[in-house]
Amino acid sequence: MKKQIQFIFLSFLIAGCANQPIDKEISTTKLDNSTVAKIKHKHKRRSLPDGVISLDIIEANNTVHLLLGKHQQGKKSLWYQQSTDAGMSWSDAVKVIDQDHLEANFNRGSDAQLAVQGNNIVAIWASRKEGAGRHNAGPMSAARSSDNGKTWQVSSIPADIDIAHNFFDMDGNADVISAVWLDRRVDSATTKKAKKGLRHAQSKDGGVTWTKNKTLDDHTCACCWNTAKYSDNGELFVLYRDQEPSDMSIGVLDKQQQWTKLNHVGDFKWDFKGCPHIGGGIAFQSKSQLIHTMVGTGHPEHLGVFYHRSADNGKTWSVPVQLGNESALHSDLASDNNRVIAVWDMMTADGLAIFSAESKDKGLSWSKSKKISLVGYRATHPKIVASGSEFLVVWTESADGKLQTLKTQKL
Repeated sequence: MKKQIQFIFLSFLIAGCANQPIDKEISTTKLDNSTVAKIKHKHKRRSLPDGVISLDIIEANNTVHLLLGKHQQGKKSLWYQQSTDAGMSWSDAVKVIDQDHLEANFNRGSDAQLAVQGNNIVAIWASRKEGAGRHNAGPMSAARSSDNGKTWQVSSIPADIDIAHNFFDMDGNADVISAVWLDRRVDSATTKKAKKGLRHAQSKDGGVTWTKNKTLDDHTCACCWNTAKYSDNGELFVLYRDQEPSDMSIGVLDKQQQWTKLNHVGDFKWDFKGCPHIGGGIAFQSKSQLIHTMVGTGHPEHLGVFYHRSADNGKTWSVPVQLGNESALHSDLASDNNRVIAVWDMMTADGLAIFSAESKDKGLSWSKSKKISLVGYRATHPKIVASGSEFLVVWTESADGKLQTLKTQKL
């Protein structure tokens, strides 16, 4: 049974988690230095579903902000909404860029992203550039609103080099917005070959201008999403997939813009040369001085998603706690002062579904997993935010693979 789950899990990784169109033959023979059965699949190019193909949700200033990327008969668009009652009701959707078709390269796992600084809201996403490599990946695009999302304008991008950028995340507070992303560039005269690395820029004027780019790590995984989040004391924590090994690493950028790479969150020693397309989540309980994380790994001995917590600002982490079974893939978590709730997608007899678990003692113990998506839908890539004492989970789901819709649920 375990070998079957490993086979299924690796198949998801090779297929880009069944969300990115793939048109090539891939084979691999090793996972973490252990030879496994050779997997060789011919994946036909799949067209994008209509409906919601990109999703980001954040909470700021007691407001939940939602950014949806949509696809309809070959045309893409971005839409913004907000809720002041934890998702019970939503403002009218506003089109971020008023174009008939947006040349964008977003999909689940490589979603367009939002950040908020006061009344300033910034969105960034990957552009599509025909003929630019096998994925037609272009530079990032950006838009900003200075009136709390009512109107939007094209704006300057965080990146200071005109190359392909992807796997973004952003976060903001009252003073600044930070963006992190991956791109491939040469950072010094001693480096002869461009490497995929983790970059950072910040804006103090709501996305009008950005600082010179800073490389946080010059050798990272090329295709996993990053998570950046400000703590209450103004430090920016960044969770990202490393290389050699391919475990999730975490680092912190202090208020003086000094970067410290802390360690691996879950020292699984996973070495994978492919494209996992799995990231993680960060949540803070400031009163308890705790950092909570969820990370995914494909190590044959540690398949699935795992919870960790740190009581020393990320210097050390607790023993991994597995939530769900070995088929769990994409995860997130959120916290208030009393509860921590984790969400993830996982294989069931009916296909991929969304599950949740809750801790009422700051991550020391967890409830049993609970399925929260409905039978008959393929549900993927959940995200969760805390708003006051409420928790809101969002994901995308499809019954037929042709139409993908947004699903929201309070926990």
